[in-house]
Amino acid sequence: MTETQKTLAILRARRPEVTLIIGLYTLVELSYSLFGFTEPDVDVTKTMFLPSILFILSLTVVAMILSNGFLRTVYLEGPKEQTPFDLLKTGKHFFWRMVGFGFIFAGFYFILTVLIFSITKYFTSANTGFIESAKSAPWLYQLCSTATMLIMIKVSLFIPALILVLDCRVVNSFKLLSKFKLFKSKELVALFCLSTMIHLLWLLLKTPETPETISQYIIKIGTIVTGQALGLIVAVTAVRFVSSLDLEYDGRITDSNSEDLFEYPRED
Repeated sequence: MTETQKTLAILRARRPEVTLIIGLYTLVELSYSLFGFTEPDVDVTKTMFLPSILFILSLTVVAMILSNGFLRTVYLEGPKEQTPFDLLKTGKHFFWRMVGFGFIFAGFYFILTVLIFSITKYFTSANTGFIESAKSAPWLYQLCSTATMLIMIKVSLFIPALILVLDCRVVNSFKLLSKFKLFKSKELVALFCLSTMIHLLWLLLKTPETPETISQYIIKIGTIVTGQALGLIVAVTAVRFVSSLDLEYDGRITDSNSEDLFEYPRED
């Protein structure tokens, strides 16, 4: 049984929680279009701006806490079902750490993407700034963003998993990251790359921001759900990989772990 199959077995066993988490994240993404935040020609009125922002922010916070709780209980309980209240209770402990990591990641992501964009511009006919390229040269903007994601794959995969499994601080999770060899988990890397490529393909071929037909709405929702499902599969597989290492962590970073430890235990 492959690691992906084991992950899917857990997700199937905890289908109600998976449905709730994916549903909430899908609603968050749809809300941006619903309130006009993704449409450049639509002005959000002052009376609608604050309530809509608070609504989206509240949904995002709840979805984050639920997903943190879900991933933590995957490590602790495996396929055992949990109530939404249990997930919220468990996940809130990690909320601010994940927010902190998000800000750090976003900062490095932006700097690296701008650098890649600046280098790439010299080899293309694009004559635009980085921010403006999102509209004038979306193919270039998305390719540079995807390149950054692939470069930062190790951070994306293992930092959140380390925080959730070891209950460690963000700074210590970065210190532990140096002990990992990325391709010790080839399946996990392949899943991440697949998810990233599908996301890129959707961005390059996506339908207009304001769908006019039922079929376009269905395609948009289906794409969001697929992306969220793939993301959850990757996250669960990463948590399972980190938890399989049986790392000892008491708030201090040591060099006691051998290099051969960082791979899935072989089954007899």
